[in-house]
Amino acid sequence: MAAWFPEPLPLRAADPLPSGPGLAAKYPGDAGIEKDPRVLLVERFEQPDIATLAAQWETVSARGDMRFDRDVPPGSSGKQSLIMHRQSGPGGSLYRRLKNVKGGYGHDRVFARYHVKFSEESGELHHFGTCLGGNFPATPWPSVKAGIRNDGGKSFWSGIEPFGKSWTWDFYTYWCEMRGSPPRGQTWGNSFIRDPDLSVARGRWICIEHMIRMNDLGDSNGEQALWLDGKLITHLGKGFPRGRWTFDKFEPGKSGDGVRWNDAKNDREHFKVPEGGAPFEGYRWRTVPELNVNFVWLYVYTQKEPGHRIQVGYDDVVIATDYIGPLAAKP
Repeated sequence: MAAWFPEPLPLRAADPLPSGPGLAAKYPGDAGIEKDPRVLLVERFEQPDIATLAAQWETVSARGDMRFDRDVPPGSSGKQSLIMHRQSGPGGSLYRRLKNVKGGYGHDRVFARYHVKFSEESGELHHFGTCLGGNFPATPWPSVKAGIRNDGGKSFWSGIEPFGKSWTWDFYTYWCEMRGSPPRGQTWGNSFIRDPDLSVARGRWICIEHMIRMNDLGDSNGEQALWLDGKLITHLGKGFPRGRWTFDKFEPGKSGDGVRWNDAKNDREHFKVPEGGAPFEGYRWRTVPELNVNFVWLYVYTQKEPGHRIQVGYDDVVIATDYIGPLAAKP
């Protein structure tokens, strides 16, 4: 079969992203949302058992760390959710590729909406997926390497995570132009919000929505955005927002003394950032046309000792090519 390259999306001048209701507003309780032509995937976790759920995903880890629960988000038309509760290993995961209408995998713009709930007793997570990304060729398993900068011709990925002990929301992003950090310039997931007040509410359902838009070849005009409970939290692209890099952390609104890792010098270098911050450079997610957003990955992960408890609920997952918005309540 000949390779299929999606039609380029229109150049993004400064189209504002929506907040509040999205396409889910047309489908109260998400009933029938899978029939919308913009929807790529729906997962309600209504299977009779974990084995049936696992058969519908391509790579599944630690099935024993998953169970169904009768607790569901407000407005859901379902009767159960999925709980990932880490037992003794690093944690469970569900991974699958995103098909396109040409019989292949991937899209140039993807919105992913998830409802998640962290147990009030849950300890900190080392990592947590709601995660979107792409591999070329598209692989039926996760293909990520921690601490190593991605090859723009092969892969990228980005997740929305609660950061460690601080329990604040941010991105955890790998791509070919990601920033490094001391002492050797190693590249861990870059973050872009850095808001200590953006705390994670444990004990209640939260609606997360994540958008990734691919760059045009030869440009860094790729984008990503985050919504929480239907409110747009941040939108990053070429030229916006303004801020300052401190190694692998982009700090919106910051100025003054910046510091970055210089790969050529194999050392840090200091620079001045103008008042109000410097424009964000955007994302060069890919350097070849074949690479696009072609997988979704749900997981929990920790390197803590086996007695360290983590528990996260997932429900009413929708992946689409347009903004989805939170669950709409039934009349």
